[in-house]
Amino acid sequence: MGVIEIVLGIALIVFSVGICVLVAFQPGKDKRLSGAISGGASDTFFGKSQAQRREKKLEKATILVSVVFFIVIVALYCLV
Repeated sequence: MGVIEIVLGIALIVFSVGICVLVAFQPGKDKRLSGAISGGASDTFFGKSQAQRREKKLEKATILVSVVFFIVIVALYCLV
């Protein structure tokens, strides 16, 4: 087993955990539960815009980590 395979295997584990964490942090489509968790701050204009920015950042981060995860899987497959 080469060093590259070990590094890609570790990266695969890190990115898979990252995807799980990012998906778990994303709010659901049901606004009743997310409003209860956020403490009602999303009722104001500024609270809504902050929540939307956070959701957009989480969405972009999830897409980025998923793409890198896919690339690592393909690279690992090509090496083995």
